[in-house]
Amino acid sequence: MTIWLGMDEGTRCNAIGVVANFGLAVLKFTIGTYAMSEALVADGFNSSGDVIATVVAFVGYRYAQEPPDDNHHYGHGNADPVAALMIGAILLATGIFISLGALRVLVEGVTEAPGTLAMWAALATALIKEGLFRYTTGVGRRLKSSAILASARDHRADVYIAVTVFAGIGAARLGVPWLDPAVAFAVGGFIAYMAWEPIRDSLGVLMDEAPEGMRDRVHRVARAVDGVREADHIRIHPIGASFRVDLEIYVDGTISVRRGHTIAEAVEDQVKGAIEDIEDVQVHVNPTG
Repeated sequence: MTIWLGMDEGTRCNAIGVVANFGLAVLKFTIGTYAMSEALVADGFNSSGDVIATVVAFVGYRYAQEPPDDNHHYGHGNADPVAALMIGAILLATGIFISLGALRVLVEGVTEAPGTLAMWAALATALIKEGLFRYTTGVGRRLKSSAILASARDHRADVYIAVTVFAGIGAARLGVPWLDPAVAFAVGGFIAYMAWEPIRDSLGVLMDEAPEGMRDRVHRVARAVDGVREADHIRIHPIGASFRVDLEIYVDGTISVRRGHTIAEAVEDQVKGAIEDIEDVQVHVNPTG
């Protein structure tokens, strides 16, 4: 208990995810094999991928907290989207693997329905994963961590998967045994689909994609500061969940350097205060004629 309480919130969230996913993977593989359910075994592979993904989120989150050093002048914040990108890649690979395995079983033919125990394992998974989704989403939003939020999306995907597995096993037991591997195939496709969002969002950060409309907002805020005649060359650089802004302002060329510096500081303060998640603003002052 002391170990859990000694962790910071993000670390504790990731550690809980690792333990829960590992336990669920063991449960699904054991019961899925015993009850002869391809869908539950496929979901077991999904949970195994989740263990790896949560470990990646844990490492990415911790590394992103490291301060700037001689080789990383803006800190290590982008370790977080790198981790989220890796989680997306793991989800994609897991989904493809599950679908191919289920397709093989469908081609070979299915003659026996899975056992009832597999249904209850799927239902328990849905309940546990829904709890993890709500908890992880809250932590990810508070910490603004893309890696933790990617793990939360994975938990929510697992809820849908578990409910689908539950329904598929139930239908198979009612006399349609091929529905069990068919559900496994669908599960794989859905996991692959869920990989798109963390991959897309992470690539956006790593490719310096600024949020739509942020540049215009920076321009309006800077332009409204007393003494600023114009603002341009606005560039926005994402660093993890926050942003750095570089811009140029134009002031009266006859004022003192001290006055120009004071105006630049006012622009920095106003931009950081008016727009959420902007943590650093660099202002270059140009004189007008």
